[in-house]
Amino acid sequence: MKLAGSVFKKWNKKIHIYLGLFLILFLWVFAVSGLFLNHPKWFGGQPNRVGSETEVTMPDSDDQLAKAHDLMTQLDLSGEVIFRGTQRPGQFAFIAMKPNERHFVNVTLESNVAKITRVTGNIGQMMGNLHTFSGVRPIWGERPSVIDWLPTRLWSISIDALSIGVILLVASSLYMGFSQKEVRRGAVLSLIVGLGVCSFLFGDSSKSFAISVRDYVQPFGLPRLNKTEY
Repeated sequence: MKLAGSVFKKWNKKIHIYLGLFLILFLWVFAVSGLFLNHPKWFGGQPNRVGSETEVTMPDSDDQLAKAHDLMTQLDLSGEVIFRGTQRPGQFAFIAMKPNERHFVNVTLESNVAKITRVTGNIGQMMGNLHTFSGVRPIWGERPSVIDWLPTRLWSISIDALSIGVILLVASSLYMGFSQKEVRRGAVLSLIVGLGVCSFLFGDSSKSFAISVRDYVQPFGLPRLNKTEY
């Protein structure tokens, strides 16, 4: 029994070290992007907007996503397709989104002229995008919300892997903290303080996150719209 416990303790320590080293870049990205998202005024600067117009051929399809992808091919664009609310009569509009830039595409169906607005943000806005770039976007009022760009899908899988990895890191930390008598008292104290702070802040966490996202989205060329507006 002691041998089994000794082997488990040895492997738990190895997993904690190697898993932490493997996830270190991901953790840094989310830590830094969290700061950018939480403090947008620290990294101020107005986004750069460039507009253009060009004629396009509207695809003959009832699938909005297929239409958007066809138009993006014509316009030499790439990114995650976002539809905001309901389309206006006589127009077809969408956003081609990347962490570092967004293309607002609005096609007038009568003339088949596409108006494209390219919006690029500063490093803070790009890092904030990385923090929330999962392809699931209920904040835009998009129905349905699907992942339609391969880099977004890969990034989303990476987020899942990171989440599972952090759970394992926390579990191994708990085991090491409570299995070693010399650090057990400090481990218990740290856990109690952490749980207390989390419990105190948990009630306002959703509201704080919504305010943070709103403050970030506004300066990046995305005014708040009702679900029926575009």
